[in-house]
Amino acid sequence: MASSGALSSFEQVHDQSNIPATIPEQSKKKRPQQPRQHLSCTKCRERKVKCDRMQPCSACCARGQPKECHFTAGSSAEYAPIQQSYELRKLRAENIRLKQEIRALQGIESDGDDCDSRPKTTTVMNEPSSASKRPQALRQKRFKDEGSANNLYFGTPGLANIISEFATLRLGQQTASISHAVPRGVNIFAFQDAPSYPFPSLWPASAGVSVLLNCLPARDELMSQIESFQNRAQSCSFPHVPDKIMPKEIDRFLADADANAFKNPDMLALIFAALAQGLQNGVYDRCGGKWVEGAMEADMRKGDVYVAASMEALRLSSFMNRPTLFGIQTLIMIGPYLTNAGKFLDAWALFGVTIRLAQSVGLHRHHKYLDPTPPLRECTVRQSLWWWMLHMDQQYSMTLGRPLGISGIGDCPPLEPLTTDIRVHRISQYVNHFTILARQILSSDRLSNPKIDEFSEKLLVLLETLPEVLQFDETWLDESRQIPEWPFNAMAAVFYAKTHNFLLLLNRQRQENSVQSSQANELGCGGLQEPGRGRARVLSSARALLDAFEFFNARVRPAMVCWTMGQQAFNAAMILLLSMLETGDVSDMWLVNRTYLAFFEMQQKGIHRLAGVAVERLASLMLKFCASDVQQSHDIVEGVMGGTGMLLLEDPGLQGFVGENFASPWFEMADMDVVAPGIGSPAWAARLATHVSGDDDI
Repeated sequence: MASSGALSSFEQVHDQSNIPATIPEQSKKKRPQQPRQHLSCTKCRERKVKCDRMQPCSACCARGQPKECHFTAGSSAEYAPIQQSYELRKLRAENIRLKQEIRALQGIESDGDDCDSRPKTTTVMNEPSSASKRPQALRQKRFKDEGSANNLYFGTPGLANIISEFATLRLGQQTASISHAVPRGVNIFAFQDAPSYPFPSLWPASAGVSVLLNCLPARDELMSQIESFQNRAQSCSFPHVPDKIMPKEIDRFLADADANAFKNPDMLALIFAALAQGLQNGVYDRCGGKWVEGAMEADMRKGDVYVAASMEALRLSSFMNRPTLFGIQTLIMIGPYLTNAGKFLDAWALFGVTIRLAQSVGLHRHHKYLDPTPPLRECTVRQSLWWWMLHMDQQYSMTLGRPLGISGIGDCPPLEPLTTDIRVHRISQYVNHFTILARQILSSDRLSNPKIDEFSEKLLVLLETLPEVLQFDETWLDESRQIPEWPFNAMAAVFYAKTHNFLLLLNRQRQENSVQSSQANELGCGGLQEPGRGRARVLSSARALLDAFEFFNARVRPAMVCWTMGQQAFNAAMILLLSMLETGDVSDMWLVNRTYLAFFEMQQKGIHRLAGVAVERLASLMLKFCASDVQQSHDIVEGVMGGTGMLLLEDPGLQGFVGENFASPWFEMADMDVVAPGIGSPAWAARLATHVSGDDDI
């Protein structure tokens, strides 16, 4: 009986163990599982690599396939990136790196670690951790220290470069280059409207810094202008400014202003430059969120005094002989102020001095080569300054059509922002990639059609690597459409405009052999986006530039002070007008009229000094088109295709010959009896004829 009882209990337990086996099948039918949200994009899951879950992700961008980056989610739920684990791993690696750098600076690390040629970030990231077990999956196209060439300056080898340039001095007209634009004729009216010198001597030379301190406003007004500089200048003037001019440091400086200004006049110069930027970029906010006629002119008078005081303080610090980081930062901040004040040529000349000072203090060198090694915070400041100067250099060169001022990038690595915001990382990476690509374009002295197509495709692919929320869309002009917050909305439009401005300048120099090839290009071919190449690309990029400028005018009105966008929009509008004169097609006239009205408002409100010149030149060309006189069309010397450089508002034609009232001195070798041929003599006429015919020997 006991055994049967035990058996029955075993069977009972055994029977009960079989019951749950049937329950899941019934429950699955009753409760269908919801599809799990995929955290990685489809391509990263196929490749089994890490995805940063930002569309487009960095892995797809590195492989040149940003448009194939897609995320799938359940039908009932929207996609929401979950980045917690990724950010935690990132912060752990960052903490390890910072701890090791602090130990190295405190002298705890051994001297052998300082001889390592690899950056410290790479060493830390290669330590055994959960984030570095799969190095193949983490391989991305990133900027690294490629190592500098063993020569006197960072560029191509000296002797080979000299021989190559000497052999190619006599280039034909078929050679295309953006940084060597064909000079235009002298504009005699431009000299009548020349701006005044931006750094007048308003104080006696022996007065010292005491008179400059009297120009500082009250503390509340000073802090308000500094706040305007930090809020608005980041997009109106340049992508990244010094993170903070800390109120604590300003208060410490003003606590004993006389002694501190005497010891550190370059700090006083930096404060004056920030005040000028705050006045210029904060007019819209101080007027209650609107542009008021005369407000900009009144504030610019104060700003001009601040800029002159800043340069006077730099003079007292002997900034050309003893440059400092404060002095270089001051000059960098003065440049955009002059640009937005209608003095772009002055800003370009000042930037040349800034380059020499930056190279004097070794901004182009890796901080590990400096003796003694700067602190960590100063290293980040040096990296940020140098890479922003590289970006400004290509901007000046592209706008004016002149050679680059910085011969080589150097071995200073780009700065990696210490933030968990993936957008900031991607923007910083994009700016660095764009800077290098732009410098490659400007350094190419022989732009053939295949080279132009290659650069155009790289520009378009690079633009697509931006996060989707920062890719400018023409639908943003709609007032009901939601746009990113400040400053990302302005940054998106600026990046979009710079890309299309390069596309316009590149494709204007394409050599189109026939009408059939031009018509084929309008249909789009190759790997480029439609319309692909040549004239169609030029007109398409011009329309895109006018859309970006209208976005500033309609939805980001504080950024209208940025004259870089205004100059690019003026050039695009002139290109469309030239196309109308050539073809008679009026389909783009509404875009030109919209841009004309925007410049007209800028002239009426006094937002920019050169807005009146833009209105005058656009109106003159529009009247020629509307006159319906065939003979007037022959007055237009330049066409849409074949032109070089931008149509500038501040272009007096300095490269053309202008007669002087006195004869220029003739420089000659010492102890040589060389007589300069007089003008009008037979020897002068023979030499001039030989030079014009191009038969003179090199």
